[in-house]
Amino acid sequence: MESLSLADLPGGDNFRDVTSIFVDAAAEMESGDLILRDGFTLQDAMSAFEIGEPRLDSGMAGDADPRAPFDIWAPLLPEEICWIIDRSFTLEMLWHAGNTLAHTVFTCLYALVASELHPDMLPYGLPNDALRPVQLIPVVLRASICGMLKCCDLSWRELSKGHVHDTEDWQSDKGDTSLLEGMSVQNVIATLDGAAAWLVRSRKVPDPWATALVARLNLRKALLQIMDANIFKAPSDFLDLINIARNHLKTVRAYPSPDLGPESTAHLAFDPYIARKLNSTVPIRVIDVPSVTKMWHSIDVLLDGWEEQRLLSLTANVSTWELVGHLRTWLPSPPLRTPYSRSSTQSVFYDGLLVLNKFNLTWVMDRFFFETLGVSYQSVFHFVDRNSQSQRPPPWSDIQRGALQGMSFLMTEYIRALWYNPCRRRRFFMKSLVDLHIYYTRLTDIAANLPPDLPSTNVMKHLPACALVWRLSVIREVILSGFQLELYTSEEKPFAYWYAAQVMDAHLACLDDMLLAVEPDSLAARELRFQHSLLSALQAMAMPMFALSMPLMSFAWRQMYANFLRRYKWAFGRGYELSLVPVVAAPNFDNFTDLCGRMLQDKTFSPSDSFSLAHSILVQLIDSRAVGGYAGLWTDERIQLLRNLADACQRLQNVPTSMSALPAFDVGLLKWDPQIHPWFPVLEPEGAEQRRNKHVRRAEPYPS
Repeated sequence: MESLSLADLPGGDNFRDVTSIFVDAAAEMESGDLILRDGFTLQDAMSAFEIGEPRLDSGMAGDADPRAPFDIWAPLLPEEICWIIDRSFTLEMLWHAGNTLAHTVFTCLYALVASELHPDMLPYGLPNDALRPVQLIPVVLRASICGMLKCCDLSWRELSKGHVHDTEDWQSDKGDTSLLEGMSVQNVIATLDGAAAWLVRSRKVPDPWATALVARLNLRKALLQIMDANIFKAPSDFLDLINIARNHLKTVRAYPSPDLGPESTAHLAFDPYIARKLNSTVPIRVIDVPSVTKMWHSIDVLLDGWEEQRLLSLTANVSTWELVGHLRTWLPSPPLRTPYSRSSTQSVFYDGLLVLNKFNLTWVMDRFFFETLGVSYQSVFHFVDRNSQSQRPPPWSDIQRGALQGMSFLMTEYIRALWYNPCRRRRFFMKSLVDLHIYYTRLTDIAANLPPDLPSTNVMKHLPACALVWRLSVIREVILSGFQLELYTSEEKPFAYWYAAQVMDAHLACLDDMLLAVEPDSLAARELRFQHSLLSALQAMAMPMFALSMPLMSFAWRQMYANFLRRYKWAFGRGYELSLVPVVAAPNFDNFTDLCGRMLQDKTFSPSDSFSLAHSILVQLIDSRAVGGYAGLWTDERIQLLRNLADACQRLQNVPTSMSALPAFDVGLLKWDPQIHPWFPVLEPEGAEQRRNKHVRRAEPYPS
């Protein structure tokens, strides 16, 4: 092999030997000594060299963008203080949106030196400027910064309970920086009150800036009081605090901070690269700071979340909690709450000991039977205990001790899971299906030991249906959430719609049986009737979508079956082997392929008529306002859900009127956009008739 010269090496031959530089620099070090930055270990250095970690260079400040030194006592105009406070609010909302403290809150340099801003530490000799009172920084700005840090501290404590997931929903890394953990809330509130009082009494800050600053301090105080309040001790006081915060927010919006020019020293109060000076292992990322208008909207959403928590804390219907949790995912407005709001909502429902701060887990089971069948848990227990014909020891005792208590815990976790992020929520639902089938099996065993001549109008005959309707609704949500999360490939969508329709069919049959026994005028019966109508409409929408999306399939059955097993592996877990009772509405690929052939030959099925039927059902529900007994204060939002579904039907009204017209249908017209509707597509704006005549894309001939 030919030898390489120095000039042939990568990078050329312009190298200089720098060994002597390192030898001279380490002359005073003993063998084995290391020089390490605080928080940066030898293991970190070795890992960085090994994998090319960008954090290795995060501490280096380049010369291209030099920063002027930051002076915490540099005098500022009142409008500059307003601007700094508003930007601090914005950074706090960015942290709530899932960014790290080092990239948001801590980029405000005043937050890092809050302990040094005390009025007693004000240096002598500062210039006496009437336009820039020296007290603005140690009194007003310090109060606002302390309030922000304390709000972050209270938020951090709530988020660290584990209801939401660190590094997935939020970032817990503090970078060894204080959030005023040792400072009491009352002390911070006193600091905010003192700053507001100084602005009013001293008259050193003229209007409108005095009013603007007082409003911002009062808004911070109200937010801090809400975070520190116990929602169960005084719900009316909690509502008063929310209304006070809204009033202060309205005033703040009426007195906006100005847009500062680049010459203002207020810009030096923020350093987006401050993470290189903190004990943080996260690579530096400069985050675009949104407008102040968007930030105030984020605080509005935060206040809406607290107001909804107050209403939920007064709601003792588990079905209402379930509905609200679903609505937060199904409806685009209001948007999904921040991780802090979702975590605190879960804490309101169950704090690890009590439900709604006053009920034990048995209460959850009692509500489960009452809201499903209209009877109490004790009534069910006594009836089964008296009428069981089993030769063995009464199975109800075992179930009472174990299974049903486990079912109570699962229901509690299920309600909390409704406030997980969408992916975690779906994952929890999939994992819970095995347990739900086991509980259905045990209730089936109990019902089998009841007298055989028990009439179908007796609610006790339908005990297994309690668990079954719950399980079927969870399966439906697992399927439909796949569209909302955009998980399905084009080829998977026909099966998803078909399977959703099969699950709804089983659910409707179950509701038909239950409605024979439930007291017709009870809340449970009204809710069951609403669910029956809603499921009928959804099924009437799912079946035509199955037919319309069939051209998206390749009809390579072997590959499609392999994809089916991967997508629906949650339906074939080993836990089902523990039960002798067949799984209701299990996904069946063979039934799907058989129906595909029959559907193509069906001359009576009309996708267009099916959407029209669904639309009429939904409109009747909306007009009658028969939206069920458990919607409560969220009736309008449930009606909005129905309107969204009705709009989806209207957007799809120009689909083929028969299956014979399907081969000429341009399947490219169907566009799935979760921002428009989470489950169903729309037709392109040009209109179905016009695009169909163009024949831009036709379905391939179907295999026999």
